Order: sequence, then structure tokens, then C-alpha cells
Amino acid sequence: VWSNKEELPVEIDLGREYRYHSIFACPILRQQSTEVNPPMRLICGHVISRDALGKLSNNNKVKCPYCPVEQLPSDAKQVFF
Repeated sequence: VWSNKEELPVEIDLGREYRYHSIFACPILRQQSTEVNPPMRLICGHVISRDALGKLSNNNKVKCPYCPVEQLPSDAKQVFF
């Protein structure tokens, strides 16, 4: 929270040693994503791994494990971090 309207947030380059990239861990299988098992975004916005998507597929439909939305497995989109 900015206490003074005359203050502005400023981006500061901290150098390469302080840069980290995101690692996604599937909340269903509790595994880190890889190139073979990337994170996949469901149409409801929840993200699970490709392996979890395959395990949750039933008769060419997937129900989100967090909400009541159903979709086709092919409707899931790969997420890039």
C-alpha cells in the first residue's frame, strides 16, 4: 500500500543471480512439471499436469477436480512459464 500519492513503484534490475523461473507442481499428482508432462489449463482456469489430465479422463470427458466443470481433454491448453 502506497502511503503517499507522490510515490511510484519502480522496477529494479537485481541481476541474473536473483532471477528464478517458476516451477509448477501438479496439485493432483504432486509432481513437478516437465517438458513431457507440462501444466495444462482447463477451460475453468484451473491448472493440472498432462498426466493428471490423462488419469482424470473418462469416456473422452474430464471433470475438473476443483469445480463442477466438464470438458473434452483436447480443450485443455498447455501453460508456459
